[in-house]
Amino acid sequence: MRRGLVIGKFMPLHRGHELLIDTALAGCDDVTVVVYDSQVAGGVVPMPIEVRLGWIRELYPQLEQLVGLPDPLAWPENEDPASAEVYAEQLRFLGSFDRFYSSEPRYERFASLLGARHIVVDEARELVPVSGTLIRSDPYRHRALLSPHVYASLVRRIALVGTESSGKSTLAAALAERYDTVWVHEYGRELWEAQGLQGTFADHLRIAQRQRAREEAAVRRARRFLFCDTNAWTTLQWSLGSFGCADARLNELVDRTIAEYVWVVCGNEFGWVQDGTRELEGELSNAFQRQQIDDLAARGIRYLEVSGTVEERVEQVSAYLEAPVSGSLART
Repeated sequence: MRRGLVIGKFMPLHRGHELLIDTALAGCDDVTVVVYDSQVAGGVVPMPIEVRLGWIRELYPQLEQLVGLPDPLAWPENEDPASAEVYAEQLRFLGSFDRFYSSEPRYERFASLLGARHIVVDEARELVPVSGTLIRSDPYRHRALLSPHVYASLVRRIALVGTESSGKSTLAAALAERYDTVWVHEYGRELWEAQGLQGTFADHLRIAQRQRAREEAAVRRARRFLFCDTNAWTTLQWSLGSFGCADARLNELVDRTIAEYVWVVCGNEFGWVQDGTRELEGELSNAFQRQQIDDLAARGIRYLEVSGTVEERVEQVSAYLEAPVSGSLART
């Protein structure tokens, strides 16, 4: 049985990495991929190792072993010849390998220490002209060199939430224009209008699933950010507010996706306006606003609460998103 090995940071996983793994899978019975918990220049980790492992797990479920390991020497940036010994020794517990796949001839000594034949794939970068540095400089421009699944996870989803008449749609459109990206319209409102302002308990799951499907379609066209006028969590709040409970599948959808968002709560100072479709007037609107804020707090979700004019809110959100560590301005 022939065993193959591929190692890397995968920041992010791109078509060049996929070529390596695909070549290894074609040439070996079992393949192991090692992902190093490394940092890019400047000490910034834009893609946690859990995310990078998730990409490979999603695309390559047939791997024999998928292992995340600490990077002891920040290799290959470290050019010390002894680096090969350190890395080879670290991998001893994985067993022996017959082949090691890379795109760099300089890993020859590392392969020999493993007792593996070194297979160099696309050294000249002719088949896949790509590098992690190139993609990190502008993922949107180079998204064709990424799996759609990988690219989608590099786009930050901004959930704009709040009670009725709090300016969510207007703010989403304004932010999308500021960042030259796209935003996701609220499906629940469209369905509510189409059904003559009538709804049922069962509608909430359908609304949440359709809203999420819209996000999944839009995120592949987004640049840096995807602004979401509500999301599945918002629909959960409506179900809880109207019926005191929600479909178990709606709860599961929220629990599975809630950590993907940057949360922005739109202040309720615009004043409630009846546009023919709204139903939460006066204290009902205030109560729904408090319900949402209380739920975020109970879940330990950090959020930014914005207020003022649309222009002022755009500036507040922009400053928050561009902060070195997003969340430093948020409430909990």
